[in-house]
Amino acid sequence: MSDKLAVILASGDIRVLEMGLMYARNACKHGWMSDVKVFLFGPSETQVATDPGLREAVSILINEGMVPVACKYCSDKYSVSDALRQLGCGIEYVGTPISDAIKAGYVPMVC
Repeated sequence: MSDKLAVILASGDIRVLEMGLMYARNACKHGWMSDVKVFLFGPSETQVATDPGLREAVSILINEGMVPVACKYCSDKYSVSDALRQLGCGIEYVGTPISDAIKAGYVPMVC
């Protein structure tokens, strides 16, 4: 079984996103996984851009070297690209990066 994880945060539920971000951070921090990628997709992007607690959680990930990548299509659609970019997130179309991660052995965890 692979020890690489792709966390795909798609929910609009703040509590679900808090837990997904916490797991991603701890999986790296404690060595539970050898590598973790975090993707923001859909409603999660609006929540991360606007909720102070989620912004703080993402800032911590970034400060620890894990840069979440937000879907450009969604962030443009929801008008949050600038806010996510200012937070430090990458902004790109994520279909190919998510597919490539899965092909490279990353196990998808969708929250």
